[in-house]
Amino acid sequence: MKKRLTFLFLIAALTAGGIILFQCYWVYNTYKTGELNLNKQLSDALQKSIDNYHVQRSELPLSLKSPSPFLSVLEVVEKDTSLHLKVFYGDVKHPPYTAKIEQVAVNPANLYHLKVMLAETQFMSATLMNTVRLDTLKAIFKDELKRNNIDLPFNLLLLKNRQHLPPCKITAYINYSKNSPIIEAVFSNTGQVLLAQNIVPAIISLLLIILSAGSLCYMWIIIRRQMQLDHIKNDFICNITHELRTPISILKSTHEALYRYGDIAEPEKAERYLKINTEILEKLDHNVDRILDITRYENGDKLAKPSLTNINELINSIIERFTLDASYSIEFINPSGLQKVFTDGYIIDTIITNLVDNAIKYGGGDVKVTMTINPLEKGWQLTVSDNGPGVDHQYLPFIFDKFYRVPSGNLHEVKGYGLGLSYVKQLVTSLNGVISVKSKLNSGTTLTIQFPQI
Repeated sequence: MKKRLTFLFLIAALTAGGIILFQCYWVYNTYKTGELNLNKQLSDALQKSIDNYHVQRSELPLSLKSPSPFLSVLEVVEKDTSLHLKVFYGDVKHPPYTAKIEQVAVNPANLYHLKVMLAETQFMSATLMNTVRLDTLKAIFKDELKRNNIDLPFNLLLLKNRQHLPPCKITAYINYSKNSPIIEAVFSNTGQVLLAQNIVPAIISLLLIILSAGSLCYMWIIIRRQMQLDHIKNDFICNITHELRTPISILKSTHEALYRYGDIAEPEKAERYLKINTEILEKLDHNVDRILDITRYENGDKLAKPSLTNINELINSIIERFTLDASYSIEFINPSGLQKVFTDGYIIDTIITNLVDNAIKYGGGDVKVTMTINPLEKGWQLTVSDNGPGVDHQYLPFIFDKFYRVPSGNLHEVKGYGLGLSYVKQLVTSLNGVISVKSKLNSGTTLTIQFPQI
């Protein structure tokens, strides 16, 4: 079982580790992809701003501003006397040429690109470094960023040509000449934009990691719980085997004495054997009823029947039943003088009897049990404490589980099925009460029950 559990733990750990690593890689890859996309978006916006800057600063033909934009194209034609426009060259030996002007319509979809191309031709000069107005370009770039829903502080720098655009920077050429200067946009903080773009995938990834890890942890808890239940089952089978073996042996021996050896003809022996058998059968019947009662209370088939009960008389009668043996003492404390409570007397009797019986059975040689009752604002409280060996803290969460007994190896010094405290908790629940336990090794155990006013 331990090898199987170790194997399952390794598989679960590898699975959880793989999921976490994959999710972290996915988040990192998403972040880097977002960073590249943002840089490209900013570079495109910068290049478009430079194009708009050129268009605004250039003197373009008025024909491009008309509702039906066009360009006038001059075409040279030889020996065309129908045209009045003549073109003469410096060399008079050549005959004159004539030219005609044609209007070429411009597709509105290509109008912007045509304006940019014409504007670029006017900015291809060696003095461009001294003519670019960065403040104007900055304003255009800022408007372009707003259209892309980007609001980040930035600054523009004018750099000399470097043959190639610097990698991982927001840059663009002024024009398409070989010696074109470079405009670089320096942003103070692009992280907030990347965070805004990646916050949703990151949260989803984090939730997936938490859910995956939580599922694996829950699976691990279930496996551990199943192992504990399996151990409890085996322990219960072992305990009930020991518990049943003794009464069966006694019943078998007394029955054999009466049946085979003629003891039934002797009235005194027969009466003594029958009395022993009756006590054993009553005890077995009581244990069976207790198991059935637990099921009935759990299923709600058996309900509490509250009535006005004298709690002092009830507890004193329980003490009398137990103090016939002088090897232990039971003390009852009622500092407030509480007399009557509205509760189910039979259930309270069963609860106290089981708790005192447990304290005596597990208390050792010199047992001292103390019972205390106190009124509460809306109910009352019962405390049962002893000076026994106590319970290790690692077993406390399970002592109210059905059939659970604190491990003691293969020793079965104390008889029982592991039903006492489980039965008590079920009875307390039927009265809408709450039971808690405090215990420490070699320092005794204290059980506190708070009952509401029914």
